This record gives sequence, structure tokens and C-alpha cells, in this order.
Amino acid sequence: MAQQNIYDNEIFFKGYQGIRDNLSANELIEIPQLFKLIGDVKDLTVLDLGCGTGGHDRKLIELGAKRVVGIDLSNKMINEAKKTTKEKQIEYEVMSMEDIDMLNEKFDLVISSLAMHYVKDYDEVCKKVYKILKENGHFIFSYGHPMDSCAILEESQENFVILNNKKYFLLSDYNNEGKRVSHWFVDGVETYHRNMSHLVNGLIEAGFVLKRMEESYATDEIIKLKPKFKEQKDHSYYVYFKCKKEN
Repeated sequence: MAQQNIYDNEIFFKGYQGIRDNLSANELIEIPQLFKLIGDVKDLTVLDLGCGTGGHDRKLIELGAKRVVGIDLSNKMINEAKKTTKEKQIEYEVMSMEDIDMLNEKFDLVISSLAMHYVKDYDEVCKKVYKILKENGHFIFSYGHPMDSCAILEESQENFVILNNKKYFLLSDYNNEGKRVSHWFVDGVETYHRNMSHLVNGLIEAGFVLKRMEESYATDEIIKLKPKFKEQKDHSYYVYFKCKKEN
């Protein structure tokens, strides 16, 4: 079954653009932590899986990357990326992450920002990323934290309860992996929950050497800007992986 293309839903697309135009958790927490893990990209060729509107790709060129290819399943995202990108070193293509073996080149670095949890066959995509990387290349990506994604609920319900004005997340379905359907701007948004051992072992079984894993956090400075993110001081929304294709 093909990956759901929810970002071409007009209501969803406008809602998503609206949160990205404000100080979202992505802007304040996920993106800075991801780029810190990415580090030096000078003279590298980069593939961005689930590139969205191309913000990461433009930043990679700014940081010295030689060439960036951004792929996304959404026509709306790619059209927006093309409209807002002037850098000639960036190329965009409408493509599913499951189809990257169709690309006729290899890359120094593959990145993905909160897109891998939309993929039905995570293990197969990890293997395809491994094949498309040059020797000693890196795969660095962020993923919705399994603590967030595990609960199986009706679409209208939240995956937490509030006790004494604090959120406590529901973990009872943590080891029950598979599709999760939720309401985010629209009904029926599909993602895939995997526990932490699956996320790590999928990389190892693809051939990667895991170099670093980090979990997200909110600093005091971030909480001052957005007090509602205080819950992320003791609860991670995202997890990051940095792995290498070694000789």
C-alpha cells in the first residue's frame, strides 16, 4: 500500500503552513537539534527525504553543501519549495521515500526531518538509504518519539491525561507497533509507531553503525519564548539518529 499523501490535502497544507509560520516546536526544538547533529556539510552532496517546502535544503547550501536533492511525496510542498528557492545547487522532485533506489546517484549525506514515521516499511527504507550513500556517508534523521506515538485511541482523543495540571502520556501500547490514525488539522492522518529497539535495530540490520542517538528537550530559553513547551523539559517529543556507512 502506498504512503498516504496527506500534505496535498488543502486544509491540512494550510494548517501545517500556519504552524510553521509561528514559533512551533519544530522551529524552536527539532530543527536546531537536528542541525547540531548534522554538523559540517561543506562540499557534501545531500539527499533530503521528505523535504517539505525546502527550508532545510536552502540552509544546507548556506552552510556550504555542494548540492542538495530534496524529495517529497506532496506536489504542494514541492511547488512551494520551487517557488521559494533561488539556489541553483538545489533540485526538487516529487517522489516517495520508498522509491529512492530510482535515483541514479549516490550521496555523502542523507537527512530526514520528521518524515520517516510516515513510512510503512521503515526497515526497507533504511536499507535503501544505506545503498544510496557513498562509503563513510551518514544518515541523520529525526522521528516522532515513540513515547508520543504509542497510544491507540479514537481520532478525537488525546494521548495523555492531565493530573495536577501536568500531562502524563499513555504508554500502554508502546510495544504494539503499527499504524496510528489521528486528527491533525483533518481526520485520518496516518503515521507508524515503532518502539525504540525497532528504530535502532532497523538501522543496524541495514548495515549502519549507530554513532549517536539523542532525545529532544526544551531549554529554559525556549520555555520563556513558549511557556507551553515546558512539558518538553521532562518529556521528549522527538528522537534523533546519526549513523554511518562504514567500510
